Amino acid sequence: MNNVLIIAILVLICFKWIVIAFVFPFQAAYGKYKSAQSNFYKVLALPYWLLEKFMRGGWERYMIFQVGHIPSCHLRKLVYRGLGVKADNNVVFHFDTEIRRPWLLRLGQGTIIGDHAILDARNGITMGENVNLSSNVSIYTEQHDHRDPYFGLTKGGKKSVYIGNRVWLGSNVVVLPGVTIGEGAVCCASAVITKDVAPYSVVAGIPAKEVNQRPEELHYVFKSKDSCRLY
Repeated sequence: MNNVLIIAILVLICFKWIVIAFVFPFQAAYGKYKSAQSNFYKVLALPYWLLEKFMRGGWERYMIFQVGHIPSCHLRKLVYRGLGVKADNNVVFHFDTEIRRPWLLRLGQGTIIGDHAILDARNGITMGENVNLSSNVSIYTEQHDHRDPYFGLTKGGKKSVYIGNRVWLGSNVVVLPGVTIGEGAVCCASAVITKDVAPYSVVAGIPAKEVNQRPEELHYVFKSKDSCRLY
């Protein structure tokens, strides 16, 4: 009787992970379908599509939130790749990353995503190699139109975000839709990036403006083994 009680308690504790593990293959198939528009994956993803319809899109965010708390950089990256993120070698996701539409997120080799990042890839985010995001960086590709009488989403125009090689986004930086940040640029802490940033420039403020220049001879390469194994 005691063994049955212990097993029941363990099942209750692990229930959310059991459900996540069960749904994951269907969710991964959905990401494959959205990336490749394959009818094969569309059929496999049907259970996940029904779940998301019932949850009003809430399952993806719930699952991403839970995965962001797994105490392993390597396991998190494996799960994100399974959901459709295109992440090259030596990419690191630190604690509590939130990704929206992971199949539209592309990260080049050596890119580091800091703690508590929000990557809103609904219209596509592409980062080059050896990009460094400090803690609490938010990148958006969609926003509401404050002039719309129904507060709808903005219509038209470029919304995807592109970040070049060896860009550094400081803590609490916010990047708004449609922005391109050129190679080697630095966005200082708490800057709000509302327009394109020239290569190797240093920008700061709200809205961000150029305040300095960075040397163009940059050779550093980030490797995942330099990051901690836990969180």
